[in-house]
Amino acid sequence: MGLFGKGKDFWDEVDDPSVEDSGRPMTDNGSSEDDIGDIDDGRWHPTKSTPLKVITRLLLFVSAVVVVISGLKVYTYFSNGGTMTSEPDYYHSSYFGEEYQNNVVQLIRLVQAIEARGTVSGDGQEQVNQDLIANYLTADGNFSFVVYDDRTQEVVSSSEDAVKRIEASYYFVRLDTTKGSFDLNCGMRNDALDESVWKEELTSCAGTYTIYAAVDNELTSTADGFYESYQDFKDMIGGFGLARTAVIAAAVVFVLMLIFCIVATGNVKGYSGIRLTWFDKIFTEIAIILIIAFGGGSIFGAYYLYTSALSFGTYGAYGALVLAYIFIIRGYFSMVRRIKSGTFISNMLIYRIFEAIGSLPTVPRVLLLILVLVLLNGALVLALFTLDSYEIMGIPLVYIVVPVIFVLENICFISWVIRKGNAEYEDEISEDEEAEETPAVEGDTMTAGELEQDLSKASAMAVAQETVRNDDWEHMDLGPSVDMAIGSDNMDIDGELDKKAGEGDETVVLPKEEIESLLGAATIARDSATSFDFIQLNRDIRKLHRSVLKESGITVTLRAPEKPIILEMNKEDMWKAISMIYDNLEQYAEPDSRVYAEMYTQNGKLIYIVKNAVKAEAAEASKRIADGAELTGGLKIAKEIIEKNHGKFVVAMDGNIFKTGILLSLVQE
Repeated sequence: MGLFGKGKDFWDEVDDPSVEDSGRPMTDNGSSEDDIGDIDDGRWHPTKSTPLKVITRLLLFVSAVVVVISGLKVYTYFSNGGTMTSEPDYYHSSYFGEEYQNNVVQLIRLVQAIEARGTVSGDGQEQVNQDLIANYLTADGNFSFVVYDDRTQEVVSSSEDAVKRIEASYYFVRLDTTKGSFDLNCGMRNDALDESVWKEELTSCAGTYTIYAAVDNELTSTADGFYESYQDFKDMIGGFGLARTAVIAAAVVFVLMLIFCIVATGNVKGYSGIRLTWFDKIFTEIAIILIIAFGGGSIFGAYYLYTSALSFGTYGAYGALVLAYIFIIRGYFSMVRRIKSGTFISNMLIYRIFEAIGSLPTVPRVLLLILVLVLLNGALVLALFTLDSYEIMGIPLVYIVVPVIFVLENICFISWVIRKGNAEYEDEISEDEEAEETPAVEGDTMTAGELEQDLSKASAMAVAQETVRNDDWEHMDLGPSVDMAIGSDNMDIDGELDKKAGEGDETVVLPKEEIESLLGAATIARDSATSFDFIQLNRDIRKLHRSVLKESGITVTLRAPEKPIILEMNKEDMWKAISMIYDNLEQYAEPDSRVYAEMYTQNGKLIYIVKNAVKAEAAEASKRIADGAELTGGLKIAKEIIEKNHGKFVVAMDGNIFKTGILLSLVQE
């Protein structure tokens, strides 16, 4: 089975790609192939399995729900004074405080109802009061109260023993407005009590009153709200152990599923890079705003529905929370895909502005950068002073947004400076390498390999000095005497040369042995002139196409051994063939993707593989070509060149990955 999944094909001649004549495949920066794991090898992988990814997303959601529900129970336990070693006390809990708060408010509204009712004469007043108590509070419950007017006359009481029960209670409260102001005396501390509500309700009464209220030290009645809240409190304590275990287990599952989802997001079978959705390609700032708007809006909607009096409010709130989870988690993974693909910063609007300014000449570039930075940071400072009235949980919204924008602005600016500096540095390095001169080699102690390299360099220098008409060493001008020797195989070389010398010819007379030695050297030069480093050729071609590919966000990674791959053939042919492949990448490779070009040797042959993701509009045409349709354009030319040099040229399609392969002997027969 070949690398492209076909039997008896081009790749069957590659026995074991992990062991090559010239070493392990390496990247440009020296990393081995094992260090880079994002090449799609066509095999099943958990991070590219759609069913497995769906299951993990469901488990992520379920574990998140369990964490939220169990976490609320655990939080409630600790917020009510509980610890890992001791249970909370009911009378200091929010359950007791909320019920106490509600009963006092209802008592004040009972007083307001009595005011609205007016005076009732005779024995009917007591019965009317009891009816009102039944409407607002629970009769004969654990809550006792007595209300007096400004003349210390009793207005209403919970029972005949109300005063006695209040005096015996530790949990009493006294509210008084008879002295012209609101006065409060509370015999307990509880965070759930809201004294401002009591003040507002009591001061809204037409008269002034003194109210005494208390709860029994022990709950003796089972018919009021205090007993019900006590039962809820006991249920909360009883469920703490299970909730604690559940929240820990669910948190572990959530973290594991989240890690897997982070690793798997963007990975698609048959796709070598990170697959970005349409949402991932919009500006990062706009995406963040949309995530916050929809996620935050759903959370607010859940709160509104939960606190409303609508019949479906509770279920609507749950649905809104699920919707909020979807918006937030989808947005989160969108940010993860941007980070993994390297587009989080490069796709920011601020970064694009810096990049556009960076393409300008130096003077306008500097002026515009200063202007943009001053305007942007000035707007942030202005926002701090003018927009601090908008708050979230008591925190001005601008105090959160401005630092985030400032940090992102600096990250974009620094990233742009580093990227531009690296690009200029690479260009300088490339120019330095091209301008570097090879020192002369003297003496006759060179090995055969060194001689071959030296003759190749000499060939290039000769062409540059126009002593050779072209790359063919057979037409090199070696002098009249050598040309004459080449032109006549059977002539008397020594005699003819003596004759020419006698006629005043200034040509230097060389012995026959030296002429034959020189001719042998010329033969070696002819052979070495066709030898070149295939890896360096790829780097040179990549450099020429870099700017065009960069406009589409396409980068090319070369995977090659550390040692040069010396190929003996017409360099112009190979240059043209590889250039045709790069032309094809410019037209049909998917934007914002990475192309991999692998090269190594095996059994005296060059193996060259190019893998690239295909843009959607070219997928069908690429598949037809891979299925056997006739090649067109640059690939057809490349195939003709390779086959002319007795090599093999194949293409294949794996998912949306288009593969181009070349198999060629290192030495042409």
